[in-house]
Amino acid sequence: MSALKETAAKLLEVARDSGADDAIVEVMDSTTSQIRYSSGRIDASNWWNEKHAVVFVAVGNRTLSSDIKDMDHAKELTGELVLMAKASPPNKGYGGIAEGRFKYSRSRVDRSIVALRDPSRPVHEAINAAQSHGAIDVGGTLFVRHEKVALASTGGPSAEGENASMDLSVRAFSQKEASGHAVSCTPRLAALKAKETGARAGELANMAKDPVPGDEGKFDLVLEPLFLGGITHSLAHMMSALRVEIGLSVFAKKIGKQVASKEVTFVDDPTVSSTSRRAFDHEGMPTRRNTIIKDGVLKTYVHNTSTAKRFKTKSTANAGPFVPTLFAMATQPMPFHPVIEPGDWHTDEIVEETKRGLYLNNTWYTRYQNYATGDFSTIPRDAILMIENGEIVGPAKNIRVSDNVLNMLKSVDAVSKESQEVYWWDEAAPPSTLPVVRVKGMTITRSS
Repeated sequence: MSALKETAAKLLEVARDSGADDAIVEVMDSTTSQIRYSSGRIDASNWWNEKHAVVFVAVGNRTLSSDIKDMDHAKELTGELVLMAKASPPNKGYGGIAEGRFKYSRSRVDRSIVALRDPSRPVHEAINAAQSHGAIDVGGTLFVRHEKVALASTGGPSAEGENASMDLSVRAFSQKEASGHAVSCTPRLAALKAKETGARAGELANMAKDPVPGDEGKFDLVLEPLFLGGITHSLAHMMSALRVEIGLSVFAKKIGKQVASKEVTFVDDPTVSSTSRRAFDHEGMPTRRNTIIKDGVLKTYVHNTSTAKRFKTKSTANAGPFVPTLFAMATQPMPFHPVIEPGDWHTDEIVEETKRGLYLNNTWYTRYQNYATGDFSTIPRDAILMIENGEIVGPAKNIRVSDNVLNMLKSVDAVSKESQEVYWWDEAAPPSTLPVVRVKGMTITRSS
């Protein structure tokens, strides 16, 4: 038994002995290396290690959870958590935790990432490539991550997992208002595309030189995976059964209905090789590939044990963390690795077949006026390129996409064969594997 698994088992025993009817303990040991760079130079190189335990307890239907950072006093804090749970108000929606003993697939961890001591080389490669493609200023980050986790549950699951990954973000400028952004995310060191990522960011920055204020009106939008990741961020939340229950989803009462064009198949696949691969959810159920939207038709929400019970269905093994994260509310079921299935277009063909449109590299500040109806706006950033009669004719700036997310999904008419894993900050998150898509007739307004 590993040290992490032993710690999880001991804390679970404390929770049970203190009076918890249900309890789940996740013990995590993560190591992160970060390089931050700007103006073509490395500014900072950081390394940190964090060990902590997330403990969930239920006494009857009174539930409570905590992220315990002080591992030297984890047993005492776990006992106190149970005492606090006994005094907490009932959680009427609580439906229990996963029960049973399961087998889990083993993840292949790239030991060359774990052993990497100086990750600066790919940063220099990315900077040089961006500069050789027209960038005068280059900045971004490189993260190298290694995480081990052990889970123990009174319901029976007992699991261990390990993951190692790298994510490189490159933003290049050719002028003050002309930038391009590209990323490379991978669980394998040999697959990190530092030169290609830098070159792409520099190329986009060069194409974005001398932008003019964009026109308002209806445009076909060709969306890069990084832009699409910003939209997928909110869509993934809305696919949670909990979000449906509380009125923060456009997908309420739409199971079996057309919610996207037939070009769109949206799955959650945490079993695929990726930076967010995981063998089990936060209740200890083995993860699996779940098709959420098939040929435009909504097939399911994502569930944990409690939401599945309330919806009279089965868990999809998407139990999220028991404490809030950047990606989700506490106990919210969530997709772990969203995937939009590739289509049959080449990216160049999509551009060539677009008469009046915009090629959008990235976006941020995606905000909803109404989550239930899907009315939203988002501000494109980095390269915004105008398309006329199948050709890119110049860059634009200061625009906003102001439309409806269901209309956006239903207006997808082209999906590329090529896909890319993307992850960036809290905008394109969680890590997703996405193609280039074209969306017909979206509303563009001015952002300033």
